Amino acid sequence: MPFSLPYYRDACQLPGPLPDQNEIEQATRTLPKRSDYGGRLVVIRNTYVVKYGPLVTENEGYALLFVEEQLNIPVPQLYAMYRDRDTLYIVMEYIPGISLGTVWPSLTEADKDSIVRELRCIFNQMRALASPAFYGSVNQGPVPHKYFFSREKDTAVTGPFQTEEEFGKAIALRSRIMWSESNSHSFLSDYLARHLPSALRNHPPTFTHGDLYRENVFVKKALNSATNKEEYAVAALVDWETAGWYPSYWEYAHVFPLLQWIDDWPAYIEKIIDPLPLEGAMMRIVFSDMEF
Repeated sequence: MPFSLPYYRDACQLPGPLPDQNEIEQATRTLPKRSDYGGRLVVIRNTYVVKYGPLVTENEGYALLFVEEQLNIPVPQLYAMYRDRDTLYIVMEYIPGISLGTVWPSLTEADKDSIVRELRCIFNQMRALASPAFYGSVNQGPVPHKYFFSREKDTAVTGPFQTEEEFGKAIALRSRIMWSESNSHSFLSDYLARHLPSALRNHPPTFTHGDLYRENVFVKKALNSATNKEEYAVAALVDWETAGWYPSYWEYAHVFPLLQWIDDWPAYIEKIIDPLPLEGAMMRIVFSDMEF
């Protein structure tokens, strides 16, 4: 499924004229960012969201196109993606809503159950896609996650990978490189090299959002025709920058190290995607080594 830059959706499919560079730069309404990409996330005319910055990657745009083509789930449409000098611009559909993280404390159990059922259907669709013969991006490129970054573009670190064993070895190798760059040695890195590839196995490539946090789920109130009452519903799943083909444990195990265990959200995650506690525990070890 090859995509290339620059990408522009046909004008007849746009809700209005695309914003120009001046309108983007002068936009004052911003949205919160989960990751630091040295740029901004702005809303323009209540119609477009533009994500741009020197560290923004093309993968998010490609993932949105892939989802639109393959699935029927609520995500922003991609309207344009292009570079201006060294900065990537991703122009997306603006979907009104509020983050699930903001409203979660005020939700009733019925609201939570309803939203989680919707999310379960969304992730079931994603996980039902036919598994390809590689681990990597939707463009069959490198794994789009910082644990697989290599300045030298070393494919032993970046992928794409043909086997899960190669995937695990890459994490251990990236750990070793990170520590050597800081003139340090990590015995935990040695542990990962010895055991990670064999501890995490038998997980086929599975299409993965890769960032299942409440802040990336937008909800809105909608009228339930059966009850004639307004209830929260999922408006969109956003932030697809690390989406791709990962081992089937990744969706759960990647979020596991950051769970805070201060409310019922971890229990509800297990209703959205099947829990894999052993893989989650292993990824917590990875997290403690890679996030120093």
